Amino acid sequence: MASVTRSSLPLEKANYNHLVWDIAWYGLALAATTRFLQFYALKMGASAMDLGWLTALPALVVLFTTTLIPWWRSRYDDSVKAVIIPAFMQRLLFLMPAFAPFFPQEWRVPWIIFASSFPTIGQGAVAAIFAVMMRETIEDKDLSPLLTRRHMVMNIAMTAAAIAFGLMLEHVAFPLNYQIMFIVAFGFSLVSEYHVALLRVLKPEQSKRIQPKRSYRELFSDRNFQSVTLVVMSAFLAFHIVVSVIPLQLKNVLHASEGFLGLYGALEVVSGFSITLVLNQLVRRFGNRSIIAGALVANAGAALVVALAPNQTVALLGAVLTGASWSAIGVCSFGYFAERTAKNDMHAAMVYHQIVFAAIFIAPLIGSGLVNAGASVASVLLLGAATRLGAAWVCEWGLRMFGKKQVEPIYSNPILDGEITKR
Repeated sequence: MASVTRSSLPLEKANYNHLVWDIAWYGLALAATTRFLQFYALKMGASAMDLGWLTALPALVVLFTTTLIPWWRSRYDDSVKAVIIPAFMQRLLFLMPAFAPFFPQEWRVPWIIFASSFPTIGQGAVAAIFAVMMRETIEDKDLSPLLTRRHMVMNIAMTAAAIAFGLMLEHVAFPLNYQIMFIVAFGFSLVSEYHVALLRVLKPEQSKRIQPKRSYRELFSDRNFQSVTLVVMSAFLAFHIVVSVIPLQLKNVLHASEGFLGLYGALEVVSGFSITLVLNQLVRRFGNRSIIAGALVANAGAALVVALAPNQTVALLGAVLTGASWSAIGVCSFGYFAERTAKNDMHAAMVYHQIVFAAIFIAPLIGSGLVNAGASVASVLLLGAATRLGAAWVCEWGLRMFGKKQVEPIYSNPILDGEITKR
């Protein structure tokens, strides 16, 4: 399934394989929550605002718990050992929603929101430590092929799982169908963690030397990190402002079933997989920042299609545009961050993820709040399209107007096999 360069050590080859298998099993599990959790909440009686909190509250929990990452990491000799317990806690996300039907009707939606939020206590640590851990278990020259392979494998796994889960949900009675799906997904996620536990750092003596913590003031005065902050915050805010209202449009206006949601999700991940086949070449030519800007334009098109689609068939074009554009934004955002920070800068990784989850907390509440206040779902989707176009402008041209002149990357770009992008 995986490969590294001939010069790689056996240990790195084993790490490479485990990291690929990790994301394959995790992708099978992830389809349950990313494709069907909001629909599950709707069938339990969730409102538009409930859907907003279903996305926003977990992000808020991550935002606060990430401040504990340096302390948690300091308790362990290396990043692999530090990530095991938080990773297990994170995987409870796949199991806990299965218990919702056992609660009284008025407690089911609050339980689903809680079940989505409590496991994220570990997610912040996983996100930041995992970013460092991959750079400690894989040589720089092999990090780009690994990121691309992981993204491709995850998309394949999510496609297969989304279709299989969608068919199962339509043929088994509710709510037993969802309970079965979440339990199976939890099992997949445990196999994923097994592969993470088998990882070993390449240079243990370097893993122990974490770069000294900088204050927020020092970090945000760094011109490289200022650029990362503006680009990442703009992109994640713009994308998530309509994430929680799209299921409302699909269910209430287009009358989508679980089978259609499975197909919709499968098209998203297939298009996400497809873009990764050419993403390295595109980044080499245009740079991470410009790819993010272009992807946001396509993302705006996706919101426009879903808002105006006269039927389910046309709405599937929105899935294609969303999958390809969001995959590009996700990969290139990390690449943009990695080329402007030191490999062992745990504090920068922590703050990077705080920025991401701050955006994920704020944005869904805006979209859901507008619907809850009486705005039509279609009008909020159109606003989301305009916001994404504005974010694209900020990423490509706004840095100059805000006085953040683009500087040359100071670290190798893992998206480019060690080459330094010129953007």
